[in-house]
Amino acid sequence: MKFGYFVRSTVFTYPEIRDLSIKVDKLGFDSIHVNDHFLGMDARQDRREPMLDAMMLLTALAVETNNVKLGQIVLCNSFRNPAHLAKMISTLDNISNGRALLWIGAGWFQEEYKAYGYPFPSPKRRVDELEESLTIYKKVFAEEETDFNGSFWTLKRHRNFPKPIQKPYPQIVVGTTGKRMIDIACREADGVNLDLWYAPNIEDLPPRISYINERLELHNRDPSEFEISLFTAITIVKSQEKLNDLVDRIIKRVPGGKKPTKEHILKNQYIGFPEDIKEKIARLENMGIKKIVTWIRRSDLEDPIEIFSKKVM
Repeated sequence: MKFGYFVRSTVFTYPEIRDLSIKVDKLGFDSIHVNDHFLGMDARQDRREPMLDAMMLLTALAVETNNVKLGQIVLCNSFRNPAHLAKMISTLDNISNGRALLWIGAGWFQEEYKAYGYPFPSPKRRVDELEESLTIYKKVFAEEETDFNGSFWTLKRHRNFPKPIQKPYPQIVVGTTGKRMIDIACREADGVNLDLWYAPNIEDLPPRISYINERLELHNRDPSEFEISLFTAITIVKSQEKLNDLVDRIIKRVPGGKKPTKEHILKNQYIGFPEDIKEKIARLENMGIKKIVTWIRRSDLEDPIEIFSKKVM
């Protein structure tokens, strides 16, 4: 199992993100990831976190780190012309000596589109645009010169130099849980990231992974060359008292009358002692998940990230 770390989970200023990125790089994580948002998100849409631009942030972190791949969780396809984004990823790959990733989604946060002057198309249109963009990314990464006539973009004698260091191009992963986007990913991309931090039940994963495998077979793709990843938070504790408190708080947060049982939470959510987390990760690996992008929540441990790297990874 490979592990990526979401370095904009609870820290937002550049010094905080830089220090966290350097730390997880030294601890042996495979990649670091930032989300691609311009605004903080809450019910009133008035949060004021310093949301640094994702691509500029990753470029700075390329200089600060040595080994981790530089990824997103995930880029919004609507925010950048795909030919221009391919240029940005190629640049990042050259600056980082071959460590860039291209993890991308169709976009969803309407308030952000409105605030920055972007049209907010229908879900179908956003997915259609993503599908066409995936073709453009792969062509301009690899081709000497590209002419392209699509439904949304037209390229005339497009040239993209320098090419990425990684051949044929940096890993392209689609972030989604939707069936149509999973199908597109299985046909056009190198992997799919299941964004399920908000609904972390392990029991919900087998049918999703079965669907991915069905689509890979349909498109004659080799499953060994396709990476299924999961985005979720993990909480490690050192005391039974802390674990009981966490479970109680999770139960209280669930609205309505259908409260989950303690047993269900302990089985399905990524909380527990290091040995519990290792057992759950083994279950995920047996399902076919090859990578987890996570952030380690605060607990009664002094340094839960280091404990995770030493006792779980």
